[in-house]
Amino acid sequence: MEKAKSYAFQLLSKKDYFSEELKRKLSQKGFNEEEIEKTIQYLQEKNYLNDEELKKRYIQKYLEKGKSLVYIKNKLFQKGINSNINISFEEELEAALYTLRFKYKKGRNYKEIVKFLSYRGFSYEVILEAYKIFVEEKK
Repeated sequence: MEKAKSYAFQLLSKKDYFSEELKRKLSQKGFNEEEIEKTIQYLQEKNYLNDEELKKRYIQKYLEKGKSLVYIKNKLFQKGINSNINISFEEELEAALYTLRFKYKKGRNYKEIVKFLSYRGFSYEVILEAYKIFVEEKK
């Protein structure tokens, strides 16, 4: 188990991992299930591995980059996180507005804006509100 712990610390010193990601890495390195489980449990007890905190940081990071709820859920699912993600309407609206302000280069055509944001996974309610605010800003 000490070798598994040592390898886990080596990985965690470079970047944060979710429990499932770390389990995969340890398994790929050839450690058995019992060693992996004990290592993960030890890291969680010592708070070196905290999925909830890491999930919050990922959500915040992606919202600040203007990513939609759908995008965030997909990214977390890829990392082995299947739990509910709670994002307020205002947070998703800010992400949509960020995307429009800094990534949208065309005019103020309603259909183009709806298509632009819907391809990025934003809900229709958020798109409508973002469109109203965006058009008002451009006047």
